[in-house]
Amino acid sequence: MRCAPYLRVSTDKEEQKTSIDNQMSLFYSFIAEKGWDLHDFYIDVETGTHDKRDSLKRLIEDAERKKFDCILAKELSRLARNGELSYKIRRVLEENRIHIITLDGAINTLEGNTDKFGLYAWLYEEESRRISKRIKVVFRQMAKRGEFKGSIPPYGYNVHEKRLYKRNDETVEAVRLIFQLYLEGKGIESIAKEMDARGYPTPGQVSGRKNAGVYWQGTSVKLILQNPHYVGDLVQGRTQTRSVTSKVRDTLPQDEWIVIKDAHDPIISREDFDAVQALMKSRYVKRPKAKKHLFTNYLFCADCGTALWYLQNRKAYVCGRFKKHGQNACTSHSMKEDHLTKLILSELRELVNAGVDRANVLTRLELNVTKESQEKLKRVQKLEKEIEKLKAENRRFLKLLADDTISKDEYKEITEFNRNKVEELQREIVKAKKGAEMQGSQKATMQAIFKHFEKALEMNDLNEELLHRLVERIDVGENREITVQYRFADPFYKAS
Repeated sequence: MRCAPYLRVSTDKEEQKTSIDNQMSLFYSFIAEKGWDLHDFYIDVETGTHDKRDSLKRLIEDAERKKFDCILAKELSRLARNGELSYKIRRVLEENRIHIITLDGAINTLEGNTDKFGLYAWLYEEESRRISKRIKVVFRQMAKRGEFKGSIPPYGYNVHEKRLYKRNDETVEAVRLIFQLYLEGKGIESIAKEMDARGYPTPGQVSGRKNAGVYWQGTSVKLILQNPHYVGDLVQGRTQTRSVTSKVRDTLPQDEWIVIKDAHDPIISREDFDAVQALMKSRYVKRPKAKKHLFTNYLFCADCGTALWYLQNRKAYVCGRFKKHGQNACTSHSMKEDHLTKLILSELRELVNAGVDRANVLTRLELNVTKESQEKLKRVQKLEKEIEKLKAENRRFLKLLADDTISKDEYKEITEFNRNKVEELQREIVKAKKGAEMQGSQKATMQAIFKHFEKALEMNDLNEELLHRLVERIDVGENREITVQYRFADPFYKAS
């Protein structure tokens, strides 16, 4: 457990330096008693006119980088004076699974003791709610003045001095084409393919988003078709967050939206926009829940790695990338379900009929299991002793640091090396224990494999249970050749 003690004193007078030394001594003793490691001290000295709390900022940044596992404070007020335990701190701790312990016993998240944590969080939430209300009022006033308050303008527009203006590039033409194609009867996914074929940049690429997709998505096309900004109206305030601590946004009733008519130049006529909305409404059909087909989640394209999709009208699977983006992205890799079933059953039949001596296999397994399991358990015990030695060494060096026998840099170098070694040993322990468990279940697994092989042959058919038991993955090549990855590795031995 890597600890990060936080200290705060109110002045830089000499007597407060003594307070810092005393607090550090308390933390040294606490960490040594627990057998944990010291990451670093975070100390803020406040003057009468300044309260920057630079070390608190560094503490939060280091928490986000997961440089330690636990924050220590003498008492909660040192860290969260006057309700300063903000939701930023709380979120960082929760998202990065970092604990907080106060030496006065008020808070210890390791033991679930958070009595006062909620009180401070509530105080801060009330203040945040008041601030949030004020910000919303300001934003609504901006919207009523016709000012665009979003961070990213709609595709086809630029923002200049809080106003929307049509871009001087191909994106305006792209928006018009999307509406035209939809009115001509094309579907959303077909339009996305057409945009790819014509080389129009995606919305993500235009906005400069990191890792922006190079292919158009149907969702992007749909959002453009439903966006009222394209008729020249500024429509804002359509969503709001559920609370000051939530990132989830809910759509507000339409009569609460802020609409400024003719706020900017339109790209689409009102008549075309209304026609598209009516057409989308008439086309909408609530589809029944998609049926999961036998090889769903097992089939993958051998060339691009994308999962294969089942097409009901063709009774076959095709490459998902080809289906979504066309032949420029990949080829079909079409595979009929009944043909695939025959191929898998044929392979299984060959394996079962390859001269397997069941009794011989199970006897060999039984002889090996006990010996290998015992060896792995002995290895676990040895590794656990090595870890205890390293932890004892860390406690000894912490005492040397407290006595100023070694420097903080020397302490950090030694304990960092030991911590990495402990993590390595712990990974070996997990691996050894898992190996022992697998050895113990190998015989039962082999019996189950025999049983399911025979069942498959008797039925002359595959079902979902058998497929799950036997097959890990199936790669389909362009010429319909398949490579099956089974859930077992060469488990059969011929009788000698």
